[in-house]
Amino acid sequence: MVKNLEELFIQSKNPSIVWITAKFIEDKIGGQYYSTDYIEYERILKTNKLIVLKDVISEYSGGPMGFQLHSYDYVDQGVPVLRTKDMKELTIILDDPIFISQEKHNELKGSKTYPGDIIISKTGQIGVVAVVPKTLNEANLNQALCNIRVKEGIIDNYFLAVFLNSKYGQYQFIRQGEGKAVQNGLTKDEILDLQIPVISPEIQKYIGDKVRKAEELREEAKRLKKEAEEILNKELNLKDVEFYIKQTNNKKYSWTESIEIEDRIDSEFYKPKYRYLSKLNNMSELSYYYKISKKRINKNIDRKIKYIDLSSVNNIIEPSDFNTKELPSRAQFLVKEGNLIISTLKGSNKISIIPEHLNDSVCSTGFIVIATKSHLTTEYLYLVFSNKVFNMQIERYSTGSIMSGVNHDDFNKMLIPVISNKQIIDTITNKLRKHFRLLYYSKQLIQEAKQDVEDLIEGNFDMSKVKANN
Repeated sequence: MVKNLEELFIQSKNPSIVWITAKFIEDKIGGQYYSTDYIEYERILKTNKLIVLKDVISEYSGGPMGFQLHSYDYVDQGVPVLRTKDMKELTIILDDPIFISQEKHNELKGSKTYPGDIIISKTGQIGVVAVVPKTLNEANLNQALCNIRVKEGIIDNYFLAVFLNSKYGQYQFIRQGEGKAVQNGLTKDEILDLQIPVISPEIQKYIGDKVRKAEELREEAKRLKKEAEEILNKELNLKDVEFYIKQTNNKKYSWTESIEIEDRIDSEFYKPKYRYLSKLNNMSELSYYYKISKKRINKNIDRKIKYIDLSSVNNIIEPSDFNTKELPSRAQFLVKEGNLIISTLKGSNKISIIPEHLNDSVCSTGFIVIATKSHLTTEYLYLVFSNKVFNMQIERYSTGSIMSGVNHDDFNKMLIPVISNKQIIDTITNKLRKHFRLLYYSKQLIQEAKQDVEDLIEGNFDMSKVKANN
């Protein structure tokens, strides 16, 4: 860091021009290191009393070296190995976990992590932060991550995670980690020397409690979705279906009746696992129960709008803000509250439901927008297409050699199970609606906590919120 900010002057923010005396230039001379944004963040941070990270932690450990953990060490079940992709919303979400055996986990004792520990990505996508949740009894790290354990009674671990995730933590990560000669990344010393503001315990707890509450809400949301899945699995006997499909995958040949032939003649299209769905009870084409919306956005009316692309969807939707006249060319379809959006691209598995606060947003051409026209709700359809048995139809109907995808006409041909019992549909729907409400609320709490930290550092924090909370 620059030792004396009085020896540094910002000449221009756009373009970024900074004047600094030679004696205060450290071992990094890249323009990005001395960008006006970083200089401004550092100036504001230094208005607070600061300590360094090594003063508040009791333990630091890095992930295993490359020669200690290999892909052949992974097993179907066991102890999860955490990766940067598993770190979301300041917690660990194991949507697609990898595992090692208990024996391998014990061998890699230097990279074990436990509930309450803070994980930081030190290479690759630098500065991703998460607190290991209570529900994850033990785990290990891959080589891109490191683990810190705070000193009890010195700092609130959830508050620290929020600070590190704020712009005042992130600029330090990126500033120190980028611009390396060989590979971008953070050293142990660079992480331990991160500057941390000294904040009263009651404020730390107030902010940390928001993240703890968000963690509880996500666990409740996860439970509700699992219950809805169990109802669907039981009603459709999906365990037997999945078993049959797994068995047929090993067959090297099959035959198809002429009545099953469509306008496709490729053998992949007629694999037994795909044809089996049409023989299940109560299967019907999607078009009978749902309609695909093709309503396009009027880009000539200049207004602020939320834009949803593939990167925006990860169960919940986190859109970008645009003016309509500046929207990307792929921004096409207007979406309404309750619509289901599902990616048309093979293998993307992006699916979600439009919440109330994103009514009249616009999504990219990479999605199909679906509304219900029957008792089968879009929440029900979300659950159906979240299941790998029915989602594999996207794989079946995909065409294109570079980016395979499904067109609207073929999507309407896809088969869905029809449950006539409205009470079952209502139960599934209510559980999933609450599931999404809890996820969005947990997201809001994380954002509030982050804003609280930034307001605190900038001298804009409202102390009355803490007093009202006590």
